[in-house]
Amino acid sequence: MLSWMLDPEVGANLGLTRQPTLEKTRAWIEKALQGESIWPYAIFLKATHVGNVVLDQADAHLRSARFSVYVGAREARGSGVGLTGMYYALGKWFLDRDLNKVWLTVHALNAPAIRAYSALGFQVEGVLRDGFLLNGERLPALYMGLLRDDFLKLETEQ
Repeated sequence: MLSWMLDPEVGANLGLTRQPTLEKTRAWIEKALQGESIWPYAIFLKATHVGNVVLDQADAHLRSARFSVYVGAREARGSGVGLTGMYYALGKWFLDRDLNKVWLTVHALNAPAIRAYSALGFQVEGVLRDGFLLNGERLPALYMGLLRDDFLKLETEQ
């Protein structure tokens, strides 16, 4: 995971603001394993861990959480494994965690991610002007949300 975070493309698209280190990566993994505030879901391709789908910033009252995803292994990008991983993780979280909504922000130039989120039923709910800094350039960030009922409708259509 550290090598993925050190990949300039992954780090930039995630909006990392600090240099990743082995210690920070290990601390994140330990916190995620506790399952209280971070809910990770590993993405595998041919039995190899290639990325993660993560929920955090959970709000128990609203039954909502922030959604993020990355395919860190360069050879797995563009294969559809990220979309599949997101689909299974969302199904698990909506049903097992009884969430009503997941939300995310994505910079406006990340067309592949926006297409994937839209394919899963996420809708643009707002635009955050200058909400993302990509390689020193300020970009709009899209605030996108997915409701449980919309996701479950998508599942029944499949």
